[in-house]
Amino acid sequence: MKLSFRGRTALILGGGSDMGLALTALLREEGVTVIPTHVSEAGRAAVARRFPELASPRLDLGERDFAGLAPILDAGVDYLVDLAQGDLEGLAAAAGDEAEGYLEAHISGRLRLLRAATRSMLPRRFGRLVFVSSTAAALPAPGQAFYGAAKRAAEGLYQSLGLELGARGVTSVSLRLGLVDAGRGKRFLDECDRRQNLGGKVVSLEQAASTLLFLLSDQALALTCTTITMDAGLTAQKYL
Repeated sequence: MKLSFRGRTALILGGGSDMGLALTALLREEGVTVIPTHVSEAGRAAVARRFPELASPRLDLGERDFAGLAPILDAGVDYLVDLAQGDLEGLAAAAGDEAEGYLEAHISGRLRLLRAATRSMLPRRFGRLVFVSSTAAALPAPGQAFYGAAKRAAEGLYQSLGLELGARGVTSVSLRLGLVDAGRGKRFLDECDRRQNLGGKVVSLEQAASTLLFLLSDQALALTCTTITMDAGLTAQKYL
């Protein structure tokens, strides 16, 4: 099946991640202009190594001002892929200010960014919002309280925006991923060689990036205001 893309510009939050870099490559093959953001120096360096010709603006959801993205949003963005997520482990051990800051960034900060991005989409009556969620939104493991809560809240934001703006051409979908052999998932799998115990229930980086590419395509636009799970069957059974 040949995919088609009505839009021309994609903004990828967390573009310096393994998944962000893989998706950037796929979108560029389709002729889409890609703007991968970063939050850390490591992310900026990763983009520069893989795509030295691309500018990578810094984006931190915890900052109240997204002025660095203003010229990009003013020029118009058609696709937003949200891979942005920080780390905060352990509900009981988290300090109050740290916990509040994490939730402020990943819920309120994300909402501020989504408002700015959709304002860029509405004049052209087209926009596609894709949020990369996690099975932890429904089944968090110990230590994933903030991560799972932030993912679940963000799914709600994306669904609601799709409902409210669908008649004006903006659609949304969330993809709940299980264990992905990239980034934090790869680090988890590498510890104690956990792959041997998972019976193949691991999503490859190529599978995840290719699915995101499809969800951005014209052929997937009817998948809106919903959440899709892609976890290689990991959560379909009670015990491994």
